[in-house]
Amino acid sequence: MISVATAKQIINSHSKTLSTIERPILQALGYALAQTIVSPIQFPAFRQSSMDGYAIYYVEKEKTLLIQDALPAGTSQQLTLENGMAIRVYTGGPIPDGADCVVQKEYVNLINQSIQIQSDRIVQLGDHIREKGSDLEKNTVLIEAGTVLRPAHIGLLASAGITQVPVIQKPSVAILITGNELVQPGMPLTFGKVYDSNAFSIQAHLQQLGIVNITVQYVNDNLNETFTKIAALVTQFDVLILTGGVSVGDFDFVPAACEKAGITPHFHKVKQRPGKPLFFGTRENRLVFGLPGNPAAVLSCLYQYVLPTIEQMSGTQTIRSATARLKAPFKKTIPLTQFLKGYYESGEVTVLPAQASYQLSALGKANCWIELDEEWTFIAAQQEVKIYLFI
Repeated sequence: MISVATAKQIINSHSKTLSTIERPILQALGYALAQTIVSPIQFPAFRQSSMDGYAIYYVEKEKTLLIQDALPAGTSQQLTLENGMAIRVYTGGPIPDGADCVVQKEYVNLINQSIQIQSDRIVQLGDHIREKGSDLEKNTVLIEAGTVLRPAHIGLLASAGITQVPVIQKPSVAILITGNELVQPGMPLTFGKVYDSNAFSIQAHLQQLGIVNITVQYVNDNLNETFTKIAALVTQFDVLILTGGVSVGDFDFVPAACEKAGITPHFHKVKQRPGKPLFFGTRENRLVFGLPGNPAAVLSCLYQYVLPTIEQMSGTQTIRSATARLKAPFKKTIPLTQFLKGYYESGEVTVLPAQASYQLSALGKANCWIELDEEWTFIAAQQEVKIYLFI
């Protein structure tokens, strides 16, 4: 049996960032950029008005100016401003050559086909003109490599005319749920059966990470059936997550089935609660996690091992850890690293009731996992502990 830290090191040593793929920008949301993106254009690409108004020569601001023409937004017409003239311009539209000031329309009086700037208005050189490249020069960095793309990044890429970007691929994931006792939600619950929650919980977390290539399958507690399922799935998916059947009971066939399927075991059992029977193995570059069947154990192992590994493969980082002050003292009775369902608020964290590995009721309020070190026996109130915030 190994420590939590050693288990993480072993998994990390077998986890590699996946290859780069090109994706349309709207399909790249939540992906990590594989390389730095530079702007192929300068922005604005032309001198642009930031107001509806009149383009003039600043030195003529006190004159009555004849309206020479108009340049609406979107026009491809290019004009040169003549002396003694003003050209009507619009927000986002081009500035005529020579003009060095825009007077907003509310500041002028119209006199037939001429304008006169109101005497109480202050007009300054360069007013309301966006110069070429004032936001972005060509070949300047738009977004650094490794950035996880958010909606604002998508708009920025579109503004530079970019339609596709290179991103780090996200892994494909298979979930294999073992157990004779499981029933799908929505079906009648007969004596001796329980509703499966693990498949739903795991899928929901994967979807939060943007994983879309997910398959879920079920298998009874039977060695040959379990082997057949594992052998097929491990060749098709980057990550295989199994729940149940991983301990040492008479109907726990996952370790033996994995070995039969050519999966190299790297550890089986970690000094932690919940989740002590955790199994990790590989077949070539495919990762296999065998999680205990109890729902709380599944969730704690997801947050400690599975989700961080998937993020490492994807180049993303969603799982956040922090430190918090324990609100009330806690006596720890086991010589293992312990993960507790907690509620974090304003720098403090509370240990919730219903901590057994089969109990999910606390998850209605919980928003984090609390980690208590293996060697601790008593944690005083206000002592700092590590927490992992739910996604």
